[in-house]
Amino acid sequence: MDIEKYIDDIITKFPKIIDAEVVNIKRLMIYIPKNSLLEIAEYLFKNLGYRYIIVTAMDSKEGFEIIYHFSDDSSGWIVNLNVMLDRDKPEIESLTPVVYGAEWIEREIMDLLGIKFLNHPKPERFLFAEDWPEGKYPLRRDYVEEEK
Repeated sequence: MDIEKYIDDIITKFPKIIDAEVVNIKRLMIYIPKNSLLEIAEYLFKNLGYRYIIVTAMDSKEGFEIIYHFSDDSSGWIVNLNVMLDRDKPEIESLTPVVYGAEWIEREIMDLLGIKFLNHPKPERFLFAEDWPEGKYPLRRDYVEEEK
């Protein structure tokens, strides 16, 4: 894959892309606004035939960062879609209409970070019991474990 041409082509196709950079050997990070997720993910997954790997998320100093990992198995490149969410309203469209395999990991992220995935097919707890305290998210920077 000619990565420079690939970056130029994808930015031309999706002008809402904020930035794209090679972050290490065979890993491309594409920074996108949250409202572009489904369109760009569908292009990677359905049009280019990239394999969905996983979704990861973290609470960073800037807000909640979600990274959608895809693999171009023919070239060995990993293409990541990086979305930053506001801390005050951490929500984004669910990836499940494009990749149904994202259903479980989105539910895990809901439990651990409190990020809301809009239009998720099964927006209920996945890791925690139903009596887990509302508003307590163990992977948030401000989480404090209560003493027993």
